[in-house]
Amino acid sequence: MYKFLLIAALLPAVVFGQTPFRPCSNGAPTPASLNIEGCTALPCTIVSGGGLVARGIGITSPVATPTLEAHLTARLLGLDVGFEIPEDLRDACAVGISGASCPIAAGQTFDYELNYSMELPLVGITVQVEVGLTAADGTDVTCVEIDAAIVG
Repeated sequence: MYKFLLIAALLPAVVFGQTPFRPCSNGAPTPASLNIEGCTALPCTIVSGGGLVARGIGITSPVATPTLEAHLTARLLGLDVGFEIPEDLRDACAVGISGASCPIAAGQTFDYELNYSMELPLVGITVQVEVGLTAADGTDVTCVEIDAAIVG
């Protein structure tokens, strides 16, 4: 009986594995957890032209803000490789947040999902990817960094 309960308790963690991440160097708060589909260990494998679904769960805003802007930076050896999040995905209030709606109050908790197909300029390399949300006043609401192996 107890073995069954233990298995039932651990199954969601195995099936819906969390993705390890690092806080960004800007000191922004991080979500309680990060789930990137198909990635439970770094580096995550990202297929250029393939779909990417990443969920930041339990983001608590340090400030009140009427808007949230998503940003993504990919770096190779510390140098920006020039990849930016598509314009139609930058307004996180319109596309991405759940459990809340804009305006966001200070201390309010919500989730954010980034879901799109990435066409990357380089393949066969591992880059550091930084993804975050910024408030209207420029405050970093959340930010995570992962290593990603880009394949064709």
